[in-house]
Amino acid sequence: MEQPWSCLDNLGRYSEAVTSYEEAVTLNAEYAYAWNNRGVSLDNLGRYTDAVESFNKAVALNPVDPDFWHKRGATLNKLDRYAEAVDSSDRAISINPDYAEAWNNRGVALDNLGQYIEAVDSFDTAIALNPDDADFWNNRGMVLDKLGRYSEAVSSYYKAITINPNNAGMWINRGNTLDKLARYLDAVASYDKAIAIDPLSADAWNKRGVSLHHLGWYSEAIISHDKAIAISPVSADAWNNRGYALGNLGRYAEALDSFDKAIAINPGDAKAWYARGFVLYSMGQYIDGIDSFDRAITIDPDDANAWYARGYGQFKTGEYSDAITSYDKAIAINPDFTEAHENREIALQQKE
Repeated sequence: MEQPWSCLDNLGRYSEAVTSYEEAVTLNAEYAYAWNNRGVSLDNLGRYTDAVESFNKAVALNPVDPDFWHKRGATLNKLDRYAEAVDSSDRAISINPDYAEAWNNRGVALDNLGQYIEAVDSFDTAIALNPDDADFWNNRGMVLDKLGRYSEAVSSYYKAITINPNNAGMWINRGNTLDKLARYLDAVASYDKAIAIDPLSADAWNKRGVSLHHLGWYSEAIISHDKAIAISPVSADAWNNRGYALGNLGRYAEALDSFDKAIAINPGDAKAWYARGFVLYSMGQYIDGIDSFDRAITIDPDDANAWYARGYGQFKTGEYSDAITSYDKAIAINPDFTEAHENREIALQQKE
C-alpha cells in the first residue's frame, strides 16, 4: 500500500511531504527510507543543503542502497560539490554497476570538473545500459563539443532528438555545434526547430541570429536578435550580437546604441567595449574609441587585439609614442602579431 507521504510527493506537495517524513523519523529515527524520501522532497523544494543532510542520514543507516547514494550525488551536483558527487555516484555504481542514472550523474559531475574524457566514458556506459534515454545522449554531445569533437557531438544530439524530438534545448545544442562546424544553414534549421517548440526561447532566437550573421545575412540576423531582445530585454549577448550585425551593415549609430545597451547590462564585458571602440573608429570618433579600448584592456589586459586597436587609434590621432607603447604591449602578448610589428614600424617612422 502506498504511503500517504508518497502521494503528497507525487502531487507536488513537497512541503507537506517533508512534514510527513519528519513525523516518520521522529517516530523512528532509523527509518532510512523516510530520510531518503525527505531528501528527495527537500531537493524538489530547492533546499539542497538540507536534502544532502537527509541523504547523509539515509546512507549512514543503509549504506548498501544504491538509490540513496545516487540521489545524494544528484543533489551534490546542484550544490556545485562535484568531487563529492562523483564519490556518491561511485558508491552507487559499486553496489549496482548497471545503474545507468548513476553513471550519467557521474558524467555530469566529471564534466563540471573539466574531466571531459572521463565524463564521455561515463556517458558511454550509461548509454550502453540504457540507449533510449535522450538526456544521456544530449549530455554526451555537450561534452564532446567541449572536446572539439564536433561531428561526434552532432551524432549524439541526433540520437537525443530522435528519442525526444520535442526538447528545444537539445535542438539548440545541436545548432550550436553545427555552427562551429560552419554548417550554418543546418544550424539555422536546428534553431528553427527549437523555436517551433518554444517560440519564447530568447536563446534560440539569439543563436539563430548568430548563424545568420555567419552567412552574411545581416538584416535577417537583426530580426532574430530583435526577437530575442523582445523576449529578454536584459540579454547583453543579444544586444551585442545585434550591434555586430548593424555594424556590418554600416548602421554605426544604431550599432553603438546596441553596444551601449549591452554594456549597461554587463559593464564587465570586454568584448562589448572592444566592439564599441571599433564602431566609434568607423564613425571617425577616435578619442572616444580609444576610451572604449582602455575599458576593454582594464577588464582583459591580456587581449593583444585590444592593445593593437588602441594603438591604431592613437596613431590616427598623432599620438605616435603612445601608439608604439600599445603595439609593444600587443607584441609582448602575441610575438607573432604581424600587423602590430608593421604598424609599430610606421609609427616609429612618423615619430622621427
